[in-house]
Amino acid sequence: MRFGLLGPLTVHDAGGRPLAVPTPKSRALLAALLLEPNRLVSRERLAAALWGERPPATAAAALSNYVSQLRRTLSAVDAGRLASVPTGYQLLVHDGEVDAEEFTLLLAEAKAAQSRQDWVSVSRLTRAAEQLWRGAPLADAPVSEILRPQITHYEQARVQAREWHFAAELRLGRHHEIVPEISRWTARYPLHEVFCAQLILALFRSGRQAEALLAFERVRHDLAEELGTDPGHELRELHRSLLVDDPELRWTHSAAAENGRQADAVHAATGHPGGSASVDADVPGGAPSVDAAVPDEAAAPRTVRTWPAPSQLPADVPDFTGRADEVRTLIELLTPRPDDRGPRMAVVTGMSGVGKTALAVHIARLLRDRFPGGQMFTDLHGFGLGTRQDPHDLLGRFLSDLSDTPAGPGLPIPGDTDGRAALLRTCLTDRGVLMVLDNARDVEQVLPLLPGSAGCSVLITSRNALPDLPIGARLPLEPLGEGDQRAMLSAFCGADRVLAEAGDATRILTACAGLPLALRIVGAKARVRPSWPLRTIAEQLDAGDGRLRALSAGSLSVHTSFASSYRMLRDSRDRHERDAARAFRLLSLWRGDWLSLDASAALLGLPARRTAEVLGLLGDVHLLQNPEPGRYRFHDLVGEYAAERSAAEESGPARRTALLRLLTWYTAATEAASATIAPGMPAGPGFEEGPVGPAPRFHDAAGALAWFVRELPNLREAVQAAALSPRPDLAWRLALNLFGHATTYWWTGVWDTCLRSALATAKAHDDHEGQAWVLFRLGVAHRMAHRHDASLTCLLDCLPHFEASGDLECRAGVYSNLSRAYSGTHRPRQALDYARRAIDLFRRSGSERSEAPLLSGLATAHRAAGELREAEAVYRQVLAMCRELGYLTNIAIALEDLGDTLRALGRRDEALDALTEALALRRRVGDAGGSTDTLVAIGRTHEHFGETAAAQACFDEAEELRGKDRLPPWPAGTSARSEP
Repeated sequence: MRFGLLGPLTVHDAGGRPLAVPTPKSRALLAALLLEPNRLVSRERLAAALWGERPPATAAAALSNYVSQLRRTLSAVDAGRLASVPTGYQLLVHDGEVDAEEFTLLLAEAKAAQSRQDWVSVSRLTRAAEQLWRGAPLADAPVSEILRPQITHYEQARVQAREWHFAAELRLGRHHEIVPEISRWTARYPLHEVFCAQLILALFRSGRQAEALLAFERVRHDLAEELGTDPGHELRELHRSLLVDDPELRWTHSAAAENGRQADAVHAATGHPGGSASVDADVPGGAPSVDAAVPDEAAAPRTVRTWPAPSQLPADVPDFTGRADEVRTLIELLTPRPDDRGPRMAVVTGMSGVGKTALAVHIARLLRDRFPGGQMFTDLHGFGLGTRQDPHDLLGRFLSDLSDTPAGPGLPIPGDTDGRAALLRTCLTDRGVLMVLDNARDVEQVLPLLPGSAGCSVLITSRNALPDLPIGARLPLEPLGEGDQRAMLSAFCGADRVLAEAGDATRILTACAGLPLALRIVGAKARVRPSWPLRTIAEQLDAGDGRLRALSAGSLSVHTSFASSYRMLRDSRDRHERDAARAFRLLSLWRGDWLSLDASAALLGLPARRTAEVLGLLGDVHLLQNPEPGRYRFHDLVGEYAAERSAAEESGPARRTALLRLLTWYTAATEAASATIAPGMPAGPGFEEGPVGPAPRFHDAAGALAWFVRELPNLREAVQAAALSPRPDLAWRLALNLFGHATTYWWTGVWDTCLRSALATAKAHDDHEGQAWVLFRLGVAHRMAHRHDASLTCLLDCLPHFEASGDLECRAGVYSNLSRAYSGTHRPRQALDYARRAIDLFRRSGSERSEAPLLSGLATAHRAAGELREAEAVYRQVLAMCRELGYLTNIAIALEDLGDTLRALGRRDEALDALTEALALRRRVGDAGGSTDTLVAIGRTHEHFGETAAAQACFDEAEELRGKDRLPPWPAGTSARSEP
């Protein structure tokens, strides 16, 4: 056999024919065994390899199933390959069967050839080793982090083999031939100094000295940008030799001799001729070199000046961290090109404290050599402290900065703004100036300052999105990701300190929520109090009323920064901006992750169109995030500030009324969604009160179900919020209305959780109607999850209320569910009795709803009583009704029930036809729990007819799906094979 690890996992028999290892988990299992060939691998390690540090409760059984699948695959060629021992498994592998082992042997031979300076053999062996690679190791096997070190070992060994290969080729004088290949590897590992040195030497020997020098500049720039360091001594010495055109660098036949200096210039970078620098296979490329971003012919235009070129940029942030993608993008956007027809412009927007100014200054510093006409900088004071800069006055300053006589000898600058703007454009023509306009308020403040000709570039920062700016690319700046945050904290506090106090460092990062200003404040505190443990700072920042106030140090303050944006709206003369400030306060009342446009309209008490305008204005000034169309949320720290303003500036009644509008809207919306999904089954008592705004309209069950899935986190929050509101009954009404979601997603357990919470609320307020309805629906939830005893208890507890209510339809629903609970607890006589009573009551009620659910209960009772032909007849009647209603989940349930009954009647083909259609419908609506049940039913059918292999395949797939989607375990005392 032949096993391939160095790329996608492959298995071939002795004749070269591939063997399929079909499931991802089976491939992961084989990978874990192949990485330790001929050695015992414990069951615990294999479980960790397949599921990570927290394997599911069913891991042991699932592992046995995967081992059986793998053994069947391998046994087709060699039955003794996979051996079982009491504590684990062992995969038997012969010499030469695993490509990774062959790669290791070739590397060992290459090392021996190096020691005897047999460069031809080194080249041949390392080339053969590279040819074994087909891609990333185990690319298609979903291995967990526990196997990552072994995979990384092979990746590093591959890099070492490439180093040796290129070194041998250089010794042999094949520098022309290897330039393309070394270039590819240098692009892949731009910070790897050995590859860079080899490329530089190969270019030099190929007569490409300018490119060799450019390659050195590129690596020097990348090392400085990514690691804040310079090239190593050996690389610098190689560069010095290039500059003086050292003849000893050139290749001659004598250069291949032992101790040849020109070869040592490269090998010294590894420490010794056969050595290897450590390689991190995941080191990303840094920000692009400014010099490499533009060809030489794109040099800045001719400069004409009679006055020293302005150089007004503030100092760069010494510990600037992260933002590699943004740096790359801005360099590309702002670097002039020969074919430009006008100035280049970029606008960096983002919330207060997100690092716009620091990024702008950093970029301007990187680009300053591209603009010999000068670099101009101004803080426009559009937001925050200080008087807002007037464009008229700024034009006067800019003109004076560029020349002592901008309008000509003896002539004053124009007195009007338009005249000054025109003169500035004239002065900037052919000058090549970089202009940074920081903290702009609006377009009116910026437009008069812009140049008009090619060769100039403008970088603008603003909290406002400046949507009406006619030209320029926009770069929205988001809070830092986790990796950049940790790197920034390490730069401020010291990497050793952050590593030693990792838990408290994580707490600080959570509190700062990715905001560079907040992290910079933490760094300032840590620097002035070096004896403080990070725990002390973390405790100050833990979520609470004092977090915003704690994020201040000297003139730096997150609270003050947010306040300047908010007060601009609150104190505006524009009514729309004042409305936006009110919306900012009221939106903080919602503790969920986000709100839709319609939900926001309900909370604010505004029409949807007006709400969209107000939310858009908040988004434009980055006080509100709009991550995708129709969704709005606060940044964590901004939300805390908004809540502070709401408590200070909105009255208690106003806050309660707004939140009640939202909860009422959610109640009406969930009722409409459930009625669309299950039109024949009311979720609860009718909700007579309409919401302030229109509830969403659903065209079909699929749309309503998608809305439920999207809004589920908010609905859970609404149940909790309603419990504390002036209308606690909304808590149980909302929980009941989740019935539509539960018909497909009962297995998530969300409905159970919300119902239990609602029951506690109803009991706390002595709400008997609420308690009865919640107990009724808890009985349904327990039945869906096959907890029939618990279902029976809840239904019997609520029965007296509904028997006394006089509502025949509701009592019929309770009776029907009691019938199913009795069927599930193997009491068919009681089941039949309650099923018939339910149908009788329902028909007497005069309801216009479908009686399919009640007939389904009757059919189930017939089946529990062994009356299979009667059950079949009723199930077919139910199926016809469900098809007419068009509700896919109920059609699937009816088909599954019918299929199980046909199996018991011995009609294999009809049973499998019904069950196969049911499975297709379950998958179509995304019902993982229902799909598992249907797969089990298909497996039971195959098993019933003696088709053991097909049955086992279905049971295995059901078990895998159960583990993948974290479905609840089988009910106690049952398994996949248990009869329903």
